Amino acid sequence: MAAGRRVVIRDDRRILLIAVGAGLALGVLTQLGQRLLPDAVEPVANAISPWLAVAFFVGSRTRTPRVAALCGWIALVLALVAYYAMVWLQLGYGASSSSLVLWTVAALAGGVVFGPAGWAWRHANPPAAAAAIGLLAAAFIAEAVYLNVVLQPEAKPATVIFATVGLLIPLVLGTSARHRLLAYLAIVPALVLATAGYVALLVLGLVGLAGT
Repeated sequence: MAAGRRVVIRDDRRILLIAVGAGLALGVLTQLGQRLLPDAVEPVANAISPWLAVAFFVGSRTRTPRVAALCGWIALVLALVAYYAMVWLQLGYGASSSSLVLWTVAALAGGVVFGPAGWAWRHANPPAAAAAIGLLAAAFIAEAVYLNVVLQPEAKPATVIFATVGLLIPLVLGTSARHRLLAYLAIVPALVLATAGYVALLVLGLVGLAGT
């Protein structure tokens, strides 16, 4: 029992380090991408779905949904820390309080949803795993719709990228033809959740702007 507990603790520490490293790298790469990418694809580095994907894949390495939620949240919060640290180091200013509140809430929601979704992809029964894949795909497709509606035509290349990634996710992450079909079917209801998330972020953003 003692040996087994030591293995569990060691595994938890390992995934925690993965979450920390992935989060810090994500924040740094996001800020660099916003500065260095061409304007046509710069929205790729100013998007939510890649961050959710990081929480998803970090969560997939954990033992339980609870640990997945914690590690997903840690990764996204540290991504925020690294991102704003890079902004401060390179540009000399920090984030507004409303921006910090908005993205901290987004990190919490994204981590506790997509971390366990990643766990389900690796460990749950096939229908639940397919639903998790559909949720991740829906995040990218919803991002494409948002960019097309709000930033069109400037974001056209980024829109194509996100839509393509979203449609490929079930094909890549599914393990059989039936599994992939279930994942594609799961995209439809998952888009409702993804749309609700985007609407909530927009409302929080508008409330934050009104309060400044």
